[in-house]
Amino acid sequence: MPGLSEVPEPAPSAPMAWRTRTAVFLLGLGALLNLYSTQPLLPELARDLGVPATRSAWTISATALGVAVVAPFAGAVSDRLGRKRVMLAAIAAAVLATLACAAAGSFESLLVLRFVQGLLVPFVFAVAVAYVAEEHTGPVAAAGNALYVAGTAFGGFCGRFLSGAVTAHLGWRSSFLVLALVLALTLAAVAAWLPRERGFARSRSLLAGLRGVGRHLRNASLLGTCLVGATILFLQVGSLTYAALHLQAPPFGLGTAEVGAVFAVPLVAVVVTPLTGRLIGRAGRLAVFAAASLVSVAGLGLTLVPATPAVVAGLAASSTGVFSSQACATGHAAAAAGSSRSGAVGLYLTCYYAGGGVGAVAPAPVYASAGWGGCVVLLAAVAAASVVVALLAWPAGAGRR
Repeated sequence: MPGLSEVPEPAPSAPMAWRTRTAVFLLGLGALLNLYSTQPLLPELARDLGVPATRSAWTISATALGVAVVAPFAGAVSDRLGRKRVMLAAIAAAVLATLACAAAGSFESLLVLRFVQGLLVPFVFAVAVAYVAEEHTGPVAAAGNALYVAGTAFGGFCGRFLSGAVTAHLGWRSSFLVLALVLALTLAAVAAWLPRERGFARSRSLLAGLRGVGRHLRNASLLGTCLVGATILFLQVGSLTYAALHLQAPPFGLGTAEVGAVFAVPLVAVVVTPLTGRLIGRAGRLAVFAAASLVSVAGLGLTLVPATPAVVAGLAASSTGVFSSQACATGHAAAAAGSSRSGAVGLYLTCYYAGGGVGAVAPAPVYASAGWGGCVVLLAAVAAASVVVALLAWPAGAGRR
């Protein structure tokens, strides 16, 4: 079947300099800082803007769906204009969009601005993955990709934690001002420390880049990976969104700042995910992905224990499994593409964030009727389906060195 084998990679490249490693990590942080920042704020947004708490979850879906809309085209734009230039422009625009969120006058206007924030994410996310794949090879590329994913884990944490902490003391509008400041500092660091691309081959035109996306639609392994990505983010967004509501309800009764602190659990992934690159080199992506999915499901099971420490530990385990799974999937998306890698990653991101957008709202009726326990059953089923798809789409030993 076409697309089921990976393109052979050249010899390993030299290790990344510390400034490059830091810049790659910060690109991950900047890409996901805004994406989930409203998760701990849902009750406050509902009260202040006059909507039900379950409807306020659309502030997460709007951003995720914005990513899904533009992701296939972000790679084509960077194929024409260059990697670093596009990433810097996207982060600068994200600073402005985040400042605008602080001034939103209604729930509807906030949704529009959150959607705009989502439109900008692929111009960092997809392009950064392509940058790493083009500038580095072998174990260095795998380690760089894992470091980038660790940065996304840290960015997701910072967005949630800072939003919860600032909102508890200064209100939700101030939280967006703080996030804009973090993005501005990220922009300055990446501009100074990320080397300009050297392995990049500029496309002849924007249309040529879009044709590359069309070729990817005939790549069976890549399409399977896209479906895997959708299930990964469905699992992560669904678990953290409804765990936040679960922890704010009896018997836990946690406040906004406390729930924001609970979102520190993905920080475990910041430590563990860089090791995933080494494990992939030894055991292959498929084996590591299956093990990571099992860890996620086990963590979800632990959250059913009616004690805050158990729920937090379970979410930490689940998040670690999810980010390790993400390192496997993004690496395979870039490797299986062959050419036009940023377009392939963009296509992957469309499915990935579409899955996240659905994951923010689809569990709502399950949570309303069966509570958190029902959500756990749903999420475990999604994780199992993800492993089945990976078994069908990925060749045995993919990624092994």
